[in-house]
Amino acid sequence: MMKTKSLFVNGVISLVVLVCGIVIGKFLPSTKPQTPKITKYVYSGEINTGCKTPIPPLVHRISRYDVFNKIGGVPNVSTAYEISNAIFIRTFGKDKINYSIPFKIELQDGYIWSIEAQSLNTPLLLFYNIRIDKRNGSIDSLFVEK
Repeated sequence: MMKTKSLFVNGVISLVVLVCGIVIGKFLPSTKPQTPKITKYVYSGEINTGCKTPIPPLVHRISRYDVFNKIGGVPNVSTAYEISNAIFIRTFGKDKINYSIPFKIELQDGYIWSIEAQSLNTPLLLFYNIRIDKRNGSIDSLFVEK
């Protein structure tokens, strides 16, 4: 003779197993490792270099120049980082830039973004520097220093 459980008992057992699974899944810590926070750049803030004469506003003919001069062509740190990273990769190569050390970014005299990156796998410690005009995005200078 075969023993069978009623449909009600089978339903209750299934419900208890489901609830236990939900509780265990909800309250036990996840075994997935946390991804480390990657710092791309360090923003040092605005620096006054002691330039006594203020830099005159740019004179150019584009539509909506009043709005463009207020926010600038490179309005924030993340835009300056992306532009400088693209130029560094194109000029020096992606394998020459040390991405384990964050870029150093400063805003000098309110108009010039100064970005510095460190070289990778060179016998001398080299720093790649670029200066970008905040108002129109033009490259003021690009140089390597020891």
